[in-house]
Amino acid sequence: MTTGNKRRVVTPGGAQVLPEEMMTEVFLRLPIKSILCFRAVCRSWDALLSSEEFCGLHMAKAEALPKMFFTSPTAGFDATAMYSSSSSGPDDGLMFTLDGVHGDIVDMTPAPCRGLTLLHDAVAPAYYVLNASTRAVTRLPPCQGSFSATAGLGFDARTRKYKVVRLFYGNFSDKQRIKCEIYTLGGDHGDCWKPAVEGVPFRFCRAAAAAISHAKWDKLFPVFANGFLHWLLLPLFLAERPRAAILSFSVTDETFTWVRSPPFVVSAVHLVELADRLCMVRDLRNVSFDCSMLEIWKLNDYNSGGWSLEHRIDLLHHVARDLIEPQIIKVIGSVGNCESTKKIVIATSRRKVVLYDPVFQTLETVIAIRDNHSSYQMDQSALRISLYQESLVPVHQTNEEISLSAPLAKATREILLRLPANCTVQFKLVCKQWLRLIENNGFVRSYYLHKNMDRKPKIMLVGKGAGGYGFSFTPLKMLRRVPDHDIWLDTKVVCSKPCLGMNLLSTELKDYLYNPCTGFCHVYHTRGPSAHIPWNIPSYSCIPEDHAFAVGCKNVGLGFNLSMQEHVIVEIFYHLKDFKSRQYALTCTVSACEMGSVQSSFQPPLPVTDMPPAYLAGVLYWMSDPRLGQNYERVIVSFDISTSMFDVIPCPSCIAMWNSRSSSNAFVVELEGRLCAVLANPDAEELNIWKREHDQWDRAYIVYLKGWQGYSLRTNVVVPWAVDPKDGKILLNTGRKLGFYDPARRSIENLYDVEELLHVRSTEQSSHVGVLERNHIAKNKPYVKNFCTQISSFQLHKFSDEPSSSLSRNNFACSRGERSLERSPVYTEIMPLIPILYEESLASYPLRRKARCLQ
Repeated sequence: MTTGNKRRVVTPGGAQVLPEEMMTEVFLRLPIKSILCFRAVCRSWDALLSSEEFCGLHMAKAEALPKMFFTSPTAGFDATAMYSSSSSGPDDGLMFTLDGVHGDIVDMTPAPCRGLTLLHDAVAPAYYVLNASTRAVTRLPPCQGSFSATAGLGFDARTRKYKVVRLFYGNFSDKQRIKCEIYTLGGDHGDCWKPAVEGVPFRFCRAAAAAISHAKWDKLFPVFANGFLHWLLLPLFLAERPRAAILSFSVTDETFTWVRSPPFVVSAVHLVELADRLCMVRDLRNVSFDCSMLEIWKLNDYNSGGWSLEHRIDLLHHVARDLIEPQIIKVIGSVGNCESTKKIVIATSRRKVVLYDPVFQTLETVIAIRDNHSSYQMDQSALRISLYQESLVPVHQTNEEISLSAPLAKATREILLRLPANCTVQFKLVCKQWLRLIENNGFVRSYYLHKNMDRKPKIMLVGKGAGGYGFSFTPLKMLRRVPDHDIWLDTKVVCSKPCLGMNLLSTELKDYLYNPCTGFCHVYHTRGPSAHIPWNIPSYSCIPEDHAFAVGCKNVGLGFNLSMQEHVIVEIFYHLKDFKSRQYALTCTVSACEMGSVQSSFQPPLPVTDMPPAYLAGVLYWMSDPRLGQNYERVIVSFDISTSMFDVIPCPSCIAMWNSRSSSNAFVVELEGRLCAVLANPDAEELNIWKREHDQWDRAYIVYLKGWQGYSLRTNVVVPWAVDPKDGKILLNTGRKLGFYDPARRSIENLYDVEELLHVRSTEQSSHVGVLERNHIAKNKPYVKNFCTQISSFQLHKFSDEPSSSLSRNNFACSRGERSLERSPVYTEIMPLIPILYEESLASYPLRRKARCLQ
């Protein structure tokens, strides 16, 4: 772009059009979206519209009304949606979505730094730089010291580069723990954080520690103004140095300095940049109960530290309760065409934005935001609202992002998405690029969605693992013959339903967190016996229940913490269970699978049955036990994992009623993504299934089991495990049998039968060793049923869910016509192989736990 001579833009056909200066004036009046499209017209337009000079001129055209965006978590809390200020909620105005950014634990700078915004995801943990106008986002490389850190975004006027500056605590073994590192977007140092030129001088170490603590507890980002990043110091530090309230860092020189305190006690304040000047906002509501004023002080000179009072905003006089009741009120910036007429933007913890006009001294509410998805974030100091500028500033991608966006990487990604999980995991060893691709959170999430989009029930059989450790998993389709009894289980095992790619296998003493597809495993010991119980409770006065879905005196469930994005094991352990006196004593322990934390200060409001809980959307559900305690009706006990809160939900009236003389059993399951309550009626041999939608209970299915061998409710606990979305058949599990129930034909198609497995095994052995061996097997059948054997290796295969003909009886007449002796199953006997539902996934947790702070 030139100013001395007026060049004309020449089209490919040779025709002359408007001079470049006039074209520039036209382009400056276009919105960002149009400019991005026009860059693709030709190379000359791309060069003009991408030049730093044009980007600066376009950004200088300030808007009179504020342009804002706000964040809201998606329904699964595994992504963050960005909405424009023109929308009133997450129903409209969606700008873009950041996948893998956990929307409920997200902080961002309330005002942009020359068009760019810094965002922090404390769960990952990770930093992002984004341009809200162009929707361009880059994730910064991993950094050390994530436990306690604070970071800000600044602009180096000398190099014309953006810098992210972090203050953090180093390792305990470091001579100086307080450190400072810098990442330069598009810099010459590559994709790495580098130490500041002078580091953190010793005289600033305690101030830097105070800045980290204040930013951590109050969710405060440093403010960039006049080429400096400014951190407000913890008030306790001011007792030592009352004249130093702010720590400043020169983005250009990479040096620290002090800023003197204003002429008042620095308390209930925050920093903000207004008209390129550093200002301090003082909330007098916290100083005096009768006062409802905000004071805005401006720093006049860095050397002398002189401050002057610029504005006094009377909140009560103008908008009454709108700015009096919120706990948090922050000034986040200013908007306008010139300095004298700029309006001040005020945001509240109630997701409202108010404009203050200094000329007319009026306040006007311009935005009121509502959330569709409930938030788990208890701290309201994170406003999740930010200003943004119409800017064309590029967001420089990291080398890893560039390599993963290459055509070859995209093709590799599509191939890996279609491979079995165990093969995909092995391909991590090919090269570093494939390792980064497979371990990328976005790829792991895409793999899970791609492999499970059909929602068809997928079944494996669980046996003993190799080397005496863990378990092996054999697809039902791959079981062409009865496996050797070397892999038969020698202990009772109860399997959970899959929870986002993971399963929990529980024995009396241990719980195993497994990914059956990859073999990932982590072992947790049962914590109930070691939990603290009152001195007057008799020890272990509890007899375990006797059916296939109970193990010991504990009830264990696997769930997922949506806000922390990690699996959680919730264990309810009974120390006392006396049905005659209705007395009980239990403890509840919650174990986080990634962070490794264990909490045991939870107490369910009611006793629960021994049936495993149902997991749905971050909540675990149990059916209460009306045989214990003071409540003689059935209700559903829920536990919200993210908030660690128990609650009680009413049951359908036919299930809530309980009679001590009735043999009916009730429990909860998850079917088709809905919470369902099941009433098992042994007299009628029926399962009545009710589903809960929109806080209302409706009858979903009736399963008729009369006459079906092995599914009698008098001798079995029959659990509806899943529903096939293709034909609506219900998968039933008794622990000894597994089959699909057809509601239309009222028939059952067997998939797996323990008795048949034992029979086939005995037949195979007798055909090889003759009559003497048959006599030996018959003589030692009790030994075979206890399955104390050696161990074989893992069998991990991709399969479809068609049952093997050698282990299933698909002929309805054969299953139902010939009546055989219906014996009462002894569930304390150990099943040789037990079925398990699973989801294809790459989910796993690192062996080394990451330290994270989500205060």
